[in-house]
Amino acid sequence: MPTKRDLKKEQGRGDQIIVPMTVIMMRQGYDFWQNKVLLAIIDQLQPYIREGSQYDLFGIQEDILFSIRFKDMGIRRADYAKFRSRLSTLSLISVAIPSKLNNESYKRYHRLGTVFFEEGDSKDFMIQLDKDVVNHIISKEYGFCEISKAAFLACKTRYSQQIYLMLASWRNENQHTIPMAELERQLTAAQTQKLLCTSPEQKTKVPKDIDTILTATKKELDELLASGSSDLSFNYSIDDDGVGEKLLHVEIVTSAS
Repeated sequence: MPTKRDLKKEQGRGDQIIVPMTVIMMRQGYDFWQNKVLLAIIDQLQPYIREGSQYDLFGIQEDILFSIRFKDMGIRRADYAKFRSRLSTLSLISVAIPSKLNNESYKRYHRLGTVFFEEGDSKDFMIQLDKDVVNHIISKEYGFCEISKAAFLACKTRYSQQIYLMLASWRNENQHTIPMAELERQLTAAQTQKLLCTSPEQKTKVPKDIDTILTATKKELDELLASGSSDLSFNYSIDDDGVGEKLLHVEIVTSAS
């Protein structure tokens, strides 16, 4: 198991972090702010992910506690109050994590973690994770990819955050095809959480259609790539597979393209 020295060393490793495919394939309804928390958790778990080690089931307490600073997630002081309000709903959102145990395709958990923070002008928070959830998250059984932490934090919507992670997982393929129905499940998962964690006004909002999401996200990532704030963007086309299912064909665009 990584030591405290390993954890400190990992924080100085730089911008690139390893993200297991279990995280990218995870079905969750996080918004823009909560996705930043997910990235911070993965960043904290880097020593375990890189070494491929599992937590000692007998050597630690049932729950794992991390301290995370707002500034490490690119949160501006002006957004602290808004961010705290989204933190307070994190424990209401269930997650489904890919799993090969007991012939399950996904393992559902009531929450990823429980957040604790001081009221007022606090600049950090604590998050408590169940060790079973952590062991699922750090698993490399579905593979992994590297992402730029700075590029993820530069994303301006939860859609661009999620699509950036997908692009990173397809980076070595140059091109990738995904059924539109699967993409829609991934990108609109937050709609299933509305009754638990949104205001009455938000509950009545009509979700964006996928074409609108793709157009806006491509424009955003193109701009970030051109400015040097991101390392990935994409081109895409949509067609029919001949039996009525729409397919999205993605061409990966990198800073080296």
